[in-house]
Amino acid sequence: MKDFRFDTVMFPINFVEFFKMGFGKPVLELADKQGAAVLAIKPLSTGTWLEGVERTRKWWYRTTETQEQVDLATRFTLSQKRVAAGIPPSFLDLLDKAIEAGKTYRPISKAEMQKLQEMAKTCESVFRREEEQVAHGDPIHEPFYPDSPHECCQCAYV
Repeated sequence: MKDFRFDTVMFPINFVEFFKMGFGKPVLELADKQGAAVLAIKPLSTGTWLEGVERTRKWWYRTTETQEQVDLATRFTLSQKRVAAGIPPSFLDLLDKAIEAGKTYRPISKAEMQKLQEMAKTCESVFRREEEQVAHGDPIHEPFYPDSPHECCQCAYV
């Protein structure tokens, strides 16, 4: 985005990444400067599957589950400047909850932001390990999340 102006940008924007490591903030700032719309992916993510946490879905990251959690996560994502849409994961029950959250959308309140900050304290970033490895200039030779349908062992960043 620093070298080319885009009309739209697709990027993970969710409360866990935002509060845990500021992930997404630079993208939102650049999108605002460029006047680009942001298509937010992973808006319902609550980070990695922590040790000892029951896996409720066969998916590579955890998600919000209750309607209240989905509402909060959706309001957070859609309240970010330049975010035009939040694309939920491909589980029909979460899609139904996300649609309901969209129907009742209102900007997120300060109290709700504080609630999400507290929730984020019990979560871990999906992207932290990858960010640290890339920051150190280390190539990635194996998948971080074997359950992810998007990863392959041949991928490497240089």
